[in-house]
Amino acid sequence: MTTPKVIFFDINETLLDMQAIRHGLADVLNGDDILVDVWFANLLHHSLVDIASSQYHDFIDIGAAALVMVAHSKDISLDIELAKKTIAEHITALPAHDDVAPTLKALKEANVKLVALSNSSQAGLTKQLKFAEIHHYFDHVLSVESIRAYKPHPNVYHWACQQAGIANSDAMMVAAHGWDVSGAKATGMQTTFVSRPGKMMYPLGLKPDFTVSSLYELVELMS
Repeated sequence: MTTPKVIFFDINETLLDMQAIRHGLADVLNGDDILVDVWFANLLHHSLVDIASSQYHDFIDIGAAALVMVAHSKDISLDIELAKKTIAEHITALPAHDDVAPTLKALKEANVKLVALSNSSQAGLTKQLKFAEIHHYFDHVLSVESIRAYKPHPNVYHWACQQAGIANSDAMMVAAHGWDVSGAKATGMQTTFVSRPGKMMYPLGLKPDFTVSSLYELVELMS
């Protein structure tokens, strides 16, 4: 491995614990928190629909539309404005996983440049990182809002590396989503998949350089 000069981190689920949003969204889904997983999958799916149809909508707006669709599939009537308000309230109040702050601190002390790269809007992303008290660890906080495309579109990774002033081969993408890892790998970035509970690599995706069960292992890789 060529030691990466910059490490890019996905945010939702990779660094922030999405379990905290389950009860909030379940409240508008007749208490069925299993539907929250269906909602997030639909959110990601329809962000790709935007890419394929040459559109761009705010991540919260796509999330609200997806939530209304999931509710509809269960004969639950949900107003899109209430959906948007509910998502915005809860997605910006997610705690970091226990291994996040110690890992970011250790990497910063080792002089590794750290970048947050998220499909969330710039304003939403900033709120998320500040709520989780990890904003200060990042040299750059990048939202796809600036390029109006969503991960895993290749333009996002190329743009992000340009913003950090780094060649793709000298950068590493760290994510708990197989689609994110595959997208980054396809552009020449090094990749690490974080196997958060319930997460696995896409079996047909591009193989990550590393797979870790905890971010603490990432610190060991960099040492």
